[in-house]
Amino acid sequence: MLSHEESTDLLDSTMNVVSGDLTNATPQSGTGVIDEWLVELRKAENASELTDTLEQIKTELESGQVNAPELSQLFDTLATQTLEFSTRMGSEGDIAPRLEGLSSALRSLAGQMK
Repeated sequence: MLSHEESTDLLDSTMNVVSGDLTNATPQSGTGVIDEWLVELRKAENASELTDTLEQIKTELESGQVNAPELSQLFDTLATQTLEFSTRMGSEGDIAPRLEGLSSALRSLAGQMK
């Protein structure tokens, strides 16, 4: 798994993508960070739901015909899964609160797409 520093860097770059200006974003803007997450989450024993949802999001983004309601639902599902995953991180460090912040940002993104 990633070191703490690598984890926080990946979380920061994810937040930049999720919280960024959607007017200038392309559907492919987030696929690079999704790929990074997939590599790391596949190493974790308890992250199969997250990887499945991320793969679905990536497929939707790369399809060329983005279905906004479906993508919104996927982001909402990912937000819930991220929040649940954060509860398994333990109380040490700042990863759990960062994951909670990411969950909120994903839920906000899902709401913007409806």
